[in-house]
Amino acid sequence: MAAWPNLAEVRTLLRLQPDPTEDQVIQTALAAAIDYGISKYGGKYPPDNTDVPPSGHEACLLHAARLYRRRDSVDGTITWGDASAIRVGRVDPDIEALYALYAPLVFG
Repeated sequence: MAAWPNLAEVRTLLRLQPDPTEDQVIQTALAAAIDYGISKYGGKYPPDNTDVPPSGHEACLLHAARLYRRRDSVDGTITWGDASAIRVGRVDPDIEALYALYAPLVFG
């Protein structure tokens, strides 16, 4: 078991050096990702929990990095100059799959 990710882990995944301005943005993205993870697990793992499943830790880490990078696509698209543009999906299937490994089953 693990804890929710911390700022240093997200920064390492993003390959960024410590920077007070960027760290605030990363911390905000991380807090949102942890809140989402807690909701996915039905509140079973509060923010200070150290029994988060490894897949939940990884999902939250990826989600925080994705939210941080999402600020580069305010309108939901990413462009590469004249080459092309793509739409950024609302949900990352890899993140959802990792959360689903331990998330409670919900019947509609």
